[in-house]
Amino acid sequence: MMQIYQKTFKVLQIILLLIAVHWLVVAITQISTITSWSDPFLWILVLLSIGSVKWWKQCYVFLVNHKRLITLVAVALQVLFLISSELLIRRDAAVVFQGAFRIISDQSISNYLTRNPNNLSLFLYERFFYNMFGFSSLWILQGVNMLCTNATAWILYRGTSRHFGSQVGNAIFILYVGLLGFSPYFYSMYTDILPLPFIALQLIFALDILASHDRVQVVKKSLLLAGISALAIVIRPTTFIVLIAFLMTLLFKGNWKKTGLVFLHIGIPFVLAVGSLNWFIDRQEEVTLIEGQGLAKGPLLFVNLGLTSTGHDQEDMKEGLLQYIEPEKRSEYNNGMFLRENVVKEIKRRLGQYTLFSFVNHLIEKQELTVSEGTLGWPYRDIDNEKTPVLNPLYRYTKHWGISSWIRKYFLSIDKSEYRYYALVKQFLWIVMAVGLVLVFLRFKLSDSLNFLSLAVFGGLLFLLIFEGGKTRYLIQFLPQVLILAGLGLTGLTKKPKGFWKEELEG
Repeated sequence: MMQIYQKTFKVLQIILLLIAVHWLVVAITQISTITSWSDPFLWILVLLSIGSVKWWKQCYVFLVNHKRLITLVAVALQVLFLISSELLIRRDAAVVFQGAFRIISDQSISNYLTRNPNNLSLFLYERFFYNMFGFSSLWILQGVNMLCTNATAWILYRGTSRHFGSQVGNAIFILYVGLLGFSPYFYSMYTDILPLPFIALQLIFALDILASHDRVQVVKKSLLLAGISALAIVIRPTTFIVLIAFLMTLLFKGNWKKTGLVFLHIGIPFVLAVGSLNWFIDRQEEVTLIEGQGLAKGPLLFVNLGLTSTGHDQEDMKEGLLQYIEPEKRSEYNNGMFLRENVVKEIKRRLGQYTLFSFVNHLIEKQELTVSEGTLGWPYRDIDNEKTPVLNPLYRYTKHWGISSWIRKYFLSIDKSEYRYYALVKQFLWIVMAVGLVLVFLRFKLSDSLNFLSLAVFGGLLFLLIFEGGKTRYLIQFLPQVLILAGLGLTGLTKKPKGFWKEELEG
C-alpha cells in the first residue's frame, strides 16, 4: 500500500510541476495584454525586481515584522475602495442583492432563482440581514466581507506557522494580503470571498489531523472539520474538494485505524449538518421557486458550459440548448431548455465537434484563462458598460472627492488606462506566487501534508477544466491551498523549515 501511495503522489507532483511551469509562463506572457513592452512603468518594475537583493530582503523583513500595521493599511484601503466606488454590485450578484432587498419584484427574483438555484443560499443570507436591519444591512454585509477577507490572512498565517514554521506563514500572509487584502474584490457581494475563512480552517484542521497521533485530538479536529466543511459547502459547494482531497490522502496512506476514526467522526456529523442546513433551505418561505422540468440549471449544465470555447460563454451555451426548444417558445424565460435530456444531447454534440487535438487545445486554452490574471479577474467596468448594475449609495457624496476619483481611475475600473499600473503590480506578485509553485514541486520530497495540499489544488484545477472555468476569479475558491504551496516553495529559496520536508512517511 505504501508503494502505491508514494507512486501515486509522485506522479501527481510531476503533473502539478508541469501545470506550475505552464502557470508561470502564462503569468509572464499575460503582461503583454496589460500594457505594451515599451511602457516605462513596466520597465521600472522589471528593474526593481532584479535590483538589490539586500533592499528587497529589508522590505520583506519590514513587512513581516509589521503584519498588524499591514492589515490596518489593507482595511483602510478597503474602506476607501468601498466609499469611492460608483458601481457596487454587478451581474448575477446584483440580481440576487436586488431580490433579497426587495428592489425588484418577487416574480423577477423567483424566475432568476428558479433558473439559478445555486444562488439560493446567498439570497437567503442577504434576505436574513435585510429582514433584520433593512437597507442599512448592506453595510453590515460589506463589513462581514471585509472581516472574511482579512481574517483569512491571519488564519492561514497562524495555522501554517504552527505546521511549517513562521517563515512559511509569513510568506503566505504577504502573498495573500498582496493579492486579496489590497483588492476591491470584497465588495462584489458574490460567494468568492465569504467562504475563504472556512476554506482556510478546513485546510488547517485537515493538516492538524494528518500530523496528530493523539486519538482525542483527531476526534476533536474531525468534528471541527465536519462542522466547518458543512457551512463552507452550503456557501460554495466546491469547498467539498478540500474534504475529498483530505479523505483520499488518508485512504491512500492505508492507516486504516486512523482512517476509520476520522471517517466516523467526520461522516456522521457532516451528513447531519449538511442535511439540517439543506432542510431549512428547502423549507424557506422567502421566495417561491417555480416547479417544472428543465427550468433549473443542474450540474451537467456546467459541464456543457465548460465545453464552450472559453469555458464560460453563457450566450453560446444558451444558443446551443435553444435548438432543442420549439421556435415559438425560445423567447420565454422559463422555456425548459435546461432539461437533462437536452443538456446531455448538447454535451454529446459539442464533444463530437472536437478532435483529440482540438479538445486538448481547448483544455490548455481554458487553463491559460484560469491562471492568467494577478488581479484575479477583477471585472468591474465603467457604469455605462455594465449590465444590471447596483450603484453605490455613497457615490453621490464621494463623486467629486479628489482621492475617490483617483481610486476609481487607478484601482476600480478596468476601462481606464491608468488601471494598468495596479494590474502590473498584481501581475508581478502573481508571477512570484507561480515561481513558488514551480519550486515546491521541483525541489521537495513527498509528505502527507504536501500530498494533501497538492491533491486539493489538483482537484480544484480539474474541477475548473471539467465544469465552468476559464476565469481567474474562479481560482479564488482554491487560492488558500495554492498560496500555502507557493509559500512553501518560496521559503525553500533561503532555508527549509525544520522538521517538515524531512518528515518520514509512516506505514
